[in-house]
Amino acid sequence: MGGVLCPSPRCGAGLLPEPGQRRVTCEGGGGLGCGFIFCRDCKDAYHEGECSAPSEASGAGAQAYRVDERAAELARWEEASKDTIQKTTKPCPRCHVPVEKNGGCMHMKCPQSQCRLEWCWHCGCEWNRTCMGDHWFDV
Repeated sequence: MGGVLCPSPRCGAGLLPEPGQRRVTCEGGGGLGCGFIFCRDCKDAYHEGECSAPSEASGAGAQAYRVDERAAELARWEEASKDTIQKTTKPCPRCHVPVEKNGGCMHMKCPQSQCRLEWCWHCGCEWNRTCMGDHWFDV
């Protein structure tokens, strides 16, 4: 689509320079860019004349940037945590904080100190005698 990533370490902002424009300034959206000025063809600091390594710059996969392995691993853990929370919790009917049921009956109590709603895990209603009688120990 004509976009490039800023090759400056720790930046990687996505940029959409004008077609045919070799001189690219990393301004990023909303002023978030780093200000690095680079050659669109070889991704080195901007220069006049031919690029020193034109063979690398011609391919679509030529965008070279470093991936911070530690940050990538943390991101994978974060995604795995979000998936687990989504699969093993239900939101409190009042404040929507995720609540995990790890055994016992269907009677739940919101852990948020400002909420403390007592509710039924099975039907999501405020805890009442009907819930107590109908599905106290449902699985």
